[in-house]
Amino acid sequence: MRAAPRRFLMLYLSVILLFLAIRAIVVPPTFGEFTDDYSYRWFRGDAVREAMQLEMKFASKETCMQCHAEKVEFLDRGAHMTLSCETCHGPSMGHVKDPQNVKADIDPTRALCKLCHEYNPTRPEGFPQKFTDEHGYGRACIDCHNPHSPWVFRGGAQNGE
Repeated sequence: MRAAPRRFLMLYLSVILLFLAIRAIVVPPTFGEFTDDYSYRWFRGDAVREAMQLEMKFASKETCMQCHAEKVEFLDRGAHMTLSCETCHGPSMGHVKDPQNVKADIDPTRALCKLCHEYNPTRPEGFPQKFTDEHGYGRACIDCHNPHSPWVFRGGAQNGE
C-alpha cells in the first residue's frame, strides 16, 4: 500500500475513534435506551423516570368536575368548551388536595384574556379577536363577559356577535 492512502486510512480511523470517544463522554448512558417493545428512544431514558418523581401540579377538567360540576357543564356548553380549567386558573393540584386553604386563582385583569383574544392576523378566520385597547373601555373582561361562556353577558343576556 502506498504511503498517501495509508496516511488517509490512518487519519480516517483516528477521526472515527476520536468521534466515538467524545460521544461516549458527552452522550448520557440512558440516551436512546430501548423500551420493553424494543423501540428506540431519542431522549435520555432517565429523564422520564426523573419526571415521574416530580410532584404533580396539574389536575384535569374531570377532577374539577367532582366539586364544580355546574361550572364545568356550563363551560362545556360555551365557547371555551375545548379549554381545560387550568388554562385560565393555572396548576390546581394543590387546590384539589386542600380546597379549604389553597384556592385556584385567576387573573381578573384583561391580561389573561388578551393572551388569546388580542387581534392577531395569523389566527384562523372566525376566531373571536378584538383590539382590546379599543374594546371594553379599559374595564376587566369579566365585568361584562362570563369567562366560562363569553357570549353570556352579565345580567343573563346572550349575544352571538
